[in-house]
Amino acid sequence: MLGRNVETMACRSVYLDQNQWIYLAMDYWGKPHRPTHRGIAQWLLAKVNSGELFLPLSTIHCIEHLRAEDPTRRQRLAEVFDLFSQGSYMASWGLVLPAEIRQAVAKTFGDSRPTAPPQVFGKGFLFGLGPAERELLYADRSVARVNLLEQIASLPGAILDLLTFPNELGRKKQKEKGKEISASSARAAEDLRQIRRPEPAETHRRAQYAGYTLHHQDFLIAALVAVGRTPDDFLSLGLERVMRFWSDVPSLDVDCELTLYRDRQWTRRVQENDVRDIWHLALAVPYCDVVVTERFWTRAAVETGIGEKYGTVVCADLAEIQDLVDRG
Repeated sequence: MLGRNVETMACRSVYLDQNQWIYLAMDYWGKPHRPTHRGIAQWLLAKVNSGELFLPLSTIHCIEHLRAEDPTRRQRLAEVFDLFSQGSYMASWGLVLPAEIRQAVAKTFGDSRPTAPPQVFGKGFLFGLGPAERELLYADRSVARVNLLEQIASLPGAILDLLTFPNELGRKKQKEKGKEISASSARAAEDLRQIRRPEPAETHRRAQYAGYTLHHQDFLIAALVAVGRTPDDFLSLGLERVMRFWSDVPSLDVDCELTLYRDRQWTRRVQENDVRDIWHLALAVPYCDVVVTERFWTRAAVETGIGEKYGTVVCADLAEIQDLVDRG
């Protein structure tokens, strides 16, 4: 079990999807989304301030924040982000994945040398940047300058300043680009699942794993070289062991199972938000203690068994957090 047990952790990580953050903000500002949410904001804030819970943000939260047209709504949500996260951030998937693959390679090939686990949580919004964004930001900057930027990004109020900085033209461009990418990804996913429709679920899973082998080959080859192995050694494992390998990479395991679950709901078309939702959950489910998301994904986590596998409670309502924590 790779996740933390919600009943035994001293400081529990609670991941909220974007809608749940909005519901939290609504209660904080005195207009709860539903009666059962009344008071949950003050209860959660007390738990955060006491160090019992922390609510990490991700870069996707910030991107989705830009979608709101009402500046007052953006301001209020940004204040809640800042207050409740206290600067806690999740790393980019692109930084977590190489470490996960290194661990899986070491396990598969019996390499007993210590392998550093992925650093999933950190402070400041710069912690959430991916490799490409880091390269752009830190190009031609000294180590001292980089350290200063990271310190500033970790200060109280930094996320509020970032999200409320006046840049309406940039916000609109980002929103339009994001919508375009989401729509294109949804169409491509829908076309692909229709092609795969006649095949059984296990064939779909094998196709996903084959895609991971292709798309993440650079990470895979680097990890193999580190333990004195080659791509041929990996392929010689055979189908079953290669499948077991990818199921040992937590974020890709969750990505695979949620994608297969979504794609095999034949009465439901792939939706534009699905890509962002799976990006949220691919890291949140393996590494957080509690994940609050929409009912479709909650049901998926239960039916696929990924919540249980990683020791993570996945639920669909803010009000459930209080019951879980108080009961623990």
